[in-house]
Amino acid sequence: MSHYYTDNDDLSSQPKEFDYQFGGEYFKFISDNGVFSKDGIDYGSYLLIRCIKDLPLGDDILDLGCGYGPIGIILKRLHPASRVTLVDVNSRAVDLAITNGQNNKVNINVFKTDDINTLNLKFDTIVLNPPIRAGKRVIFELYEKAQINLKDEGRLFIVIQKKHGAASSFKELQELFREVNLLDKVNGHWLIEAIK
Repeated sequence: MSHYYTDNDDLSSQPKEFDYQFGGEYFKFISDNGVFSKDGIDYGSYLLIRCIKDLPLGDDILDLGCGYGPIGIILKRLHPASRVTLVDVNSRAVDLAITNGQNNKVNINVFKTDDINTLNLKFDTIVLNPPIRAGKRVIFELYEKAQINLKDEGRLFIVIQKKHGAASSFKELQELFREVNLLDKVNGHWLIEAIK
């Protein structure tokens, strides 16, 4: 089954450009067929950014499963001193994230990979809006790799809807991390922090 968390080059391209405002900052994004939330930034991603925007996120931030890049790009604008890396398995998403970073004049690193272990980097903060359509096995593997690639005391932040398995994700994270906190519940979305 094809979905946005795959690398499908056969889809037709219909780029869509839209403006976005967050915290007094203005952004312009280009999306396309075959990427997550192509019509605009989804509510979960907005909640995730809103939840962590004022926290100390450290020197190294990873947007895991970045799509066309909105979370990582917005966080870079809000935390300009941090090094921000974006990764995705989807070639089109990666190309769009690179373009969107350039268009929004932020200095980010973007990589196509299905295994962040290959980056040989350690992060203070990893943010993830899990690719629900990819299935629980893929999502739990992302949690495991996030844990491995965090610095000591590093934090993983996720947003996930209750109906999409928030409780099972919370339980899985408790198996992997030293401390797991439910930061907020908003309209069926859980904002979760997991500390290594």
